Amino acid sequence: MTISYLFPIILIISCAAPIDYFGNSINLNKENIYLTELRNDDKDKFLLIFKGKFNSKQYGDDLINRKKSLERYIKLIKKYYGYTESKIVDEEYFGVVAPRYYVTIKFN
Repeated sequence: MTISYLFPIILIISCAAPIDYFGNSINLNKENIYLTELRNDDKDKFLLIFKGKFNSKQYGDDLINRKKSLERYIKLIKKYYGYTESKIVDEEYFGVVAPRYYVTIKFN
């Protein structure tokens, strides 16, 4: 196959809406982050890895939207695993070209 036959397929795939860890499609105009990976590091400690359009130096509405999205995912994890309390242990930002937002959370 030549590239001219593959180009329309690549274009359609690259324009598809992002899907989060739980299989929900994400509108990045409303939410600036979405969960891509959930790792259970310890018994009740999880590492959440987010992608999206964000910058560690953003302020205002972007920061508020990021916090709302994080709270929504924490509620979802609590409900799914049966936890009642949570505490954010660590937050980190990595990457320039493909930025990632890492959050470590301890659940009880």
